[in-house]
Amino acid sequence: MRFLLTQIAGEHENPVTSETPSNDPTEACPPFMLHVWHDGERTTHRFNTSPVSIGRSRGRGVALSDRAISRHHLSIFYRENRFFVRDEGSQNGSFLDGRRIESSALVAMNPGSTLRAGGFEIVVEPLPQEVDECSKMTEATAGGEESLDMGTFARLLQALNAELDQQRLLPQIVEAAIRTTEAERGFMALEDGEGFHVAVARNFVGESIADATSSFSHTIVREVLASGEARLTVNAQSDDRFKALKSVEDLRLRSVLCVPLRVAGQIEGALYLDNRLQQHAFTEEDRQMLVVLADISGVAIRNARLVADLRKKNGALVEAHDRVAELNARLEGKVKRQVAELKEVREELAESRKALGLRHEYRKIIGESPAMQELFRLLDRYVESADPVLILGESGTGKELVARALHEQGPRSEGPFVSENCAALPENLLESELFGYERGAFTGATRSHKGLFEQAKGGTLFLDEVGDMSPDLQSKLLRVIQEKEVRPIGSGRTVSIDVRLVTATHRNLPEMLNEGGFREDLFYRLHVLPIRLPPLRERRGDVPLLVQHLIRRACLDAKRPIPRIDPKAIDRLNDYSWPGNIRELENEIRRALLLCEGVIQPAHFSDKVQHPKLSLEMGAPLPSETGSSLPELVRQLEEAEIRRAFARSGGNKSKAADLLGISRFALQRKLDKFEIERED
Repeated sequence: MRFLLTQIAGEHENPVTSETPSNDPTEACPPFMLHVWHDGERTTHRFNTSPVSIGRSRGRGVALSDRAISRHHLSIFYRENRFFVRDEGSQNGSFLDGRRIESSALVAMNPGSTLRAGGFEIVVEPLPQEVDECSKMTEATAGGEESLDMGTFARLLQALNAELDQQRLLPQIVEAAIRTTEAERGFMALEDGEGFHVAVARNFVGESIADATSSFSHTIVREVLASGEARLTVNAQSDDRFKALKSVEDLRLRSVLCVPLRVAGQIEGALYLDNRLQQHAFTEEDRQMLVVLADISGVAIRNARLVADLRKKNGALVEAHDRVAELNARLEGKVKRQVAELKEVREELAESRKALGLRHEYRKIIGESPAMQELFRLLDRYVESADPVLILGESGTGKELVARALHEQGPRSEGPFVSENCAALPENLLESELFGYERGAFTGATRSHKGLFEQAKGGTLFLDEVGDMSPDLQSKLLRVIQEKEVRPIGSGRTVSIDVRLVTATHRNLPEMLNEGGFREDLFYRLHVLPIRLPPLRERRGDVPLLVQHLIRRACLDAKRPIPRIDPKAIDRLNDYSWPGNIRELENEIRRALLLCEGVIQPAHFSDKVQHPKLSLEMGAPLPSETGSSLPELVRQLEEAEIRRAFARSGGNKSKAADLLGISRFALQRKLDKFEIERED
């Protein structure tokens, strides 16, 4: 830097004096201009007061931004009609006409002298007295550095609040702190579970600091984190609070400024600034501004975290939505395939029934066994008739399903289908339900009520478990059937009926006739068109078809994929006698669906299905009628008894053999043959 000093008066010698004023009050002086050259560009500053301070700090009369310039590098004085220069203890020194100026010495300047500091040169040009004597001014003829004003500080804060990425925000905070205080270095320490770590470390030109962890005083940072109060020292080497710290001595720290960093009201770290080269680098104003910067930075960090958390949650929500959409699409595809398969099965059933010469379709009744084919032929004959139908069959064989088929395929399909279980209601309530009643006919009859015969007008009335009806009610039902009219309870009028009567029972009505439990005349009125539904044990060939149908229906209701069924599981279902018929089979299927994971295994059935007892009743089907054989029945009996013996003996082979009346060696051979594992 070339510094040319020119004064209004004559030329003088350039002696170096040791005179150092005790203080530097600001005094008015003739106007003059400082021309500063740097990298071929000039900046002009105009003054009319003395002294003028020059340095890197924003508070200097001429602020120079360069790493080689100290915060307060030198000062220029006007005294006794001439200019003087004084080096203010700068790190890299000030040079007048090529000679280094002794620190703190006041040196007189001659016209045409050159002063250099770092990479800057300056020329002093006196101005005539008539030039405007305004306060200290700065005219920039080519972009020079300006001190940090409140507007610039506000723009720094706005930039921090505008940044929503925490990875980019933290370095910006440190760089803003360095610029605000003109520090040499800046650090951000953030607390973690074991103390704190350095998140950002920068020098005043924006470079990252190598080995940042050992480059600052940890003790000062810990004190700030613990107390929540800022720490400021203008000379750490002589400050009683810090001069004993090893880090202060080792790092040659002089000026240090450290403030807490609060996020959402909690101290989460600290901003640490220092200057190892200059004392009094920071002022109380710097401390106040850094506290403000730290508080606003805490708000910016919290906002960035909230945005990051929101983005993360939004991403998770989008991902979950995509997974649900994918699962829905897959489930929808499976449901469509299941519907198509079910439609295909129904079409196959329809085709098979056409092959039997049936005029009507009975899609809701599943079965292709000879017994079911005979049932369909019989239904085809009964459908068009208006005569009463009596359905005989065990519980769970599908009596109401057959009654609905008679209604839906018959000429009364447009009319109502009304059903009632006679065994489910007490006698007096059943009578009022069947025949109706008038208001006030009995206690609680607050309004008139149409009976089931009236409600089923033009349609079908299905009375299930008619065999459980009392003798008195049987006689009243007989009269209604004979006279085709009904008299509501408490009424003096009769109402004509127009219904197709279908009744059903699981009881043996001929046996009840002999015992007097059922009226013979009513029996013959109901037994015009009898239908006997075969129990499931008599139509074992339909079990696989029923199983597939029940699985599909249950999975469609639950909106879940259809599992496979192991062939051994089908064998177990075929071996069971099914005293509860289709209703019991459906319960077993629903239980297995809840227990299985993709494949239904025999273990998913109840114990009675897994280990069926051998039936020796006279009415039980013979082996060939169930698709089995005598050796297979013997095998089942042996396996079942071995399991019972093990259960009784607590898993002891010797005791189990004694209970079975065979040797332990014979028991072992049977265990190997039947692949039975002993349960310990």
